Amino acid sequence: MRVWRRRSLLIAGLLLATLLALVRLASEARAQTVIATINVGDNPGGVAVNPATNRVYVTNEQDGTVSVIDGSTNSVLVTITVGSAPFGIGANPVANPATNRIYVANGSSNNVSVINGASNTVLTTIAVGKQPEGIAVNPVTNRIYVTNTGDNTVSVIDGLTNLVTATIPVGASPNWIGVNPTTNRAYVANAGSSTVSVIDGATNTVTATIPVGRIPLGVAVNPTTNRVYVADETDDAVSVIDGSTNTVLTTIHLPAGSSPFGVAVNLANNRIYVADFSTHTVSIVDG
Repeated sequence: MRVWRRRSLLIAGLLLATLLALVRLASEARAQTVIATINVGDNPGGVAVNPATNRVYVTNEQDGTVSVIDGSTNSVLVTITVGSAPFGIGANPVANPATNRIYVANGSSNNVSVINGASNTVLTTIAVGKQPEGIAVNPVTNRIYVTNTGDNTVSVIDGLTNLVTATIPVGASPNWIGVNPTTNRAYVANAGSSTVSVIDGATNTVTATIPVGRIPLGVAVNPTTNRVYVADETDDAVSVIDGSTNTVLTTIHLPAGSSPFGVAVNLANNRIYVADFSTHTVSIVDG
């Protein structure tokens, strides 16, 4: 009798777990659908989100503008004119009005536009290196990191003074950059040298150079797990870097013919999303 009762409880538990899993999967399936399509400018490229204000910022490379989207209504609130060929964009997610700033890398203007998130106006323009492309913001230190593809450097901007406080040599053709605010480290994907440069935010120096795939482009950081994910365009793969040892833990291989480009991390569920422009798909990796 006791054995039968335990088996019954086990079967009931398994059925309940299966039912809950099916409900969760159904819920996720419903959540992962397109709920709106928003018209923006010509040749949209970079995207940044300020969760504190529920605003989304999109750079329109061809017409030199930034579209500001209201996340609650999925509508364009305003279009802001910036420099020539804007691509990389970063937002300071802190709710403080003094730090509600958006930074835009204007590739052909060799400068960065600083947008006031409250008024949607350009406060100032900061000269950086040649062909700025990637931008990352450290909200803890209020530092902005800009990769300059044309001269193989990273410009460090003080968000309080809007001044360049350091110019750091990195690898060849630096593209995207990611920041870990917990460890105060920045990670630069050097597409021309097949490496990732690790920058110490306290000293503004490169403390490590990590070999990865042939053409690393996208970078995403999970500060909770201290993992860095680097998408490689030609190797059909994503390198996973341990931020504590500066070593590649593993390489995640995507289907043959892939061209991974952009990568992002969802901190809530430790999922990594990799955009592939050859197969027109997004791969979801369990972190």
